[in-house]
Amino acid sequence: MYLTTVNNFEEYQNGKLGNTSIILKNMEIKGEKVILTPIKSEEKDEFYKLATETEGSKFWYGANGITKEKFFEDWNDSYFDINSPEKGQCFWIVVNGGKIGQINYNEIDLKNKKVELDIIIGDEAETGKGYGTDALKALIKYLFDNFDINKIWIEARGNNPRAIRAYEKVGFKKEDLPSEKENFEGELVDKVGLEFLRNEFLCN
Repeated sequence: MYLTTVNNFEEYQNGKLGNTSIILKNMEIKGEKVILTPIKSEEKDEFYKLATETEGSKFWYGANGITKEKFFEDWNDSYFDINSPEKGQCFWIVVNGGKIGQINYNEIDLKNKKVELDIIIGDEAETGKGYGTDALKALIKYLFDNFDINKIWIEARGNNPRAIRAYEKVGFKKEDLPSEKENFEGELVDKVGLEFLRNEFLCN
């Protein structure tokens, strides 16, 4: 069972964003194995270390990494502001009280009713335990339940087949689009886009 727990709220209605303003003070998204908690502004440096200095970071920024300045140009303040949920939000993936990774959704494309996700598990020892799968399922449910969107998508590089298999296990399907390549650490690798549609979510 996947639950969203909201405490001490100013305004929360079971409508869809775009028609309803959702202002959350404290929020947890509970999966079967993990709890997702919003990353606070004062925890940004901890997120930077997770994304650039852990085993999982090799699939995000590679061996060359990224400067903190450039990192927070991409991961701007809106990701850490729970009062503007349509702008995107970063969450810790918490297991037994410990932070093992991060999952987020980017700014919601309200016009086209879609949103992109990203996920990282820091320690390779925490992979293969179903934590990433559970985090994705919990966030997908939260997004479809609370926002007027029809499509959630995620991207992986072709040199990370484990991630692609994990996304497909959740229910993502490869998009029927021409393949693109990008330069990653001096090598051209495929970019693989996967999508999860609302009608498929409702059928599950």
